[in-house]
Amino acid sequence: MQIHDHDHDASDGSTSSTERVCSLCGDAFAITSAEQAFRQDHRLGQPDLCPECRAQQRAGRNAEIIALYKKASTVDTVVTPSSPSRHGGRSNVRGQMYATVCDACGSETRVPFVPRGDRPVYCRDCYNARRGR
Repeated sequence: MQIHDHDHDASDGSTSSTERVCSLCGDAFAITSAEQAFRQDHRLGQPDLCPECRAQQRAGRNAEIIALYKKASTVDTVVTPSSPSRHGGRSNVRGQMYATVCDACGSETRVPFVPRGDRPVYCRDCYNARRGR
């Protein structure tokens, strides 16, 4: 819900802003001309929520993935030299590994990604067996 438009005089010129009322908390908030331009360039509608309520909404959406990252146990990064002909002279760096349980056999395993729970995760043996290797 738009309340009104008004101009602010600044030392570098005047900028226009729109004041709106948050549909969640009812507080008034301003949308600067820069934010309006950004939203128009990215084909976004005008916000119905104030910046604080938008931040809370984002935090709620991201809470599940953040919890998974915090819960995942990590193994130290392992750096091993590799043959220059295979990797262009760079070392083969294995990144962060996360402990999980194989969905097929139930054994503990480590994977190079955070298991999110929405897809099955397999140990090396079960993965290779499923791929016919």
